Amino acid sequence: MANAENAVQLTQELIRIDTSNPPGNEENAALFLEGILGAEGIRAEIYSPAPKRANILARIRGKNRGKPVIILSHTDVVPANHNEWTVDPFGGEVRDGFVYGRGAIDMKAQTICQLLAFINLSKEGIEPEQDIVFLATCDEEVGGRNGVEFMLRNVPDLKDASFVLSEGGFIVEEDGLVHAQVSVSEKKLGQFRIQARGTGGHGSIPHKDNANEKIIRASQAILSYRWPLKPTSIVSTYLNAVLKGKRGKGFTFSSLGQSLKNKRFRDFVEGNPVYNALLRNTVTLTILKGGEKVNVIPRESSAYFDARLLPTEDHDRFFEKVRRLCGSDVELVRIGGDVGRPLQSGYNTPYFRGIQNVVRAMNGPVPVLPFLTTGATDMRYFRNLGIPAYGFFPIALSNDELLRMHGTDERVSVINIKAGLEGSLEIMKFLASCKASQ
Repeated sequence: MANAENAVQLTQELIRIDTSNPPGNEENAALFLEGILGAEGIRAEIYSPAPKRANILARIRGKNRGKPVIILSHTDVVPANHNEWTVDPFGGEVRDGFVYGRGAIDMKAQTICQLLAFINLSKEGIEPEQDIVFLATCDEEVGGRNGVEFMLRNVPDLKDASFVLSEGGFIVEEDGLVHAQVSVSEKKLGQFRIQARGTGGHGSIPHKDNANEKIIRASQAILSYRWPLKPTSIVSTYLNAVLKGKRGKGFTFSSLGQSLKNKRFRDFVEGNPVYNALLRNTVTLTILKGGEKVNVIPRESSAYFDARLLPTEDHDRFFEKVRRLCGSDVELVRIGGDVGRPLQSGYNTPYFRGIQNVVRAMNGPVPVLPFLTTGATDMRYFRNLGIPAYGFFPIALSNDELLRMHGTDERVSVINIKAGLEGSLEIMKFLASCKASQ
């Protein structure tokens, strides 16, 4: 069952199930996964928080009760604009050694590799120390209310998990250093919109109460502000390893704290989208709405911003600053609730060392480093309960492949699916050997 060809085929089939969220419709994906498990004699339970929405859970019983290990994934994906893609985003097409499709990286290939590793553990008759739970949820891409949040309310022992493994880290090359990123924390969501009202009218008679112009002025004030660069412990550990000895125009890297005092190094950071996002709050304008006809001045206009805050930032102080920046001509509306400060999972643990051993057995003596995920994941729910949670999928991604995530022509190589399956099999065996007391 657990072979590379089957993993590729199942990834294609899962991609072909359109689970764009909104609206989600993840029920068909859950039924698909249930069918794979059922064919291997493994019972799964489907939990439906709403019509056509579904989460699926399967369990391998361990020697000891309580404190299960959770293998977590999500089946929903962000929407895809068919007109922008060179292939059908829900076709699962293989071209030039790559499987194309929305969710190829985020995170349907990982879901399949984790599922096959879970099935393999069961078929080998390995009795884990603790229960191993395979959990694939809906709704991650819009906050997880119908997914992990729903499951934590309805399956009590999930709150007592000993460890969670999910998405957020890969093997990458950055500044010439091949290394593994294991996500142990993430930035905070701070999404918002600004909206303006004005006086409508004919476009041939301009006036000073134009809603679109108010939005443009406020948006420019927000986007032109440079949020301070602030090193955190995880990012310092990560960049001190990645940039060790690096020479650039006007700087030689010594340590992150020292190098940030050098303007040339700060310019270097701001020119690197990943480093920039790791070291400061980011605010990105993603949606503009205003006007429907070229010769009509609209009465209302709005702009939406995707803000990601450093884990140490306070939501209220952040929004106070944004309100001061955008002025009184617009109204600021926060999107989503404040889920609190995402906790950091420690990385001096048997779990981290086990993943490190698997990575080095497959890839040689590469650095395995703690990483801060710049996006949001469902792991924050578990970390906020004090449960250690890591994000890692043992595949090697180029910058091009990483940038396709949530973008056009998202894809994952057939070679990577094979490596992801091999790595997931080894990580699963390791996790089966872990006792909760570790």
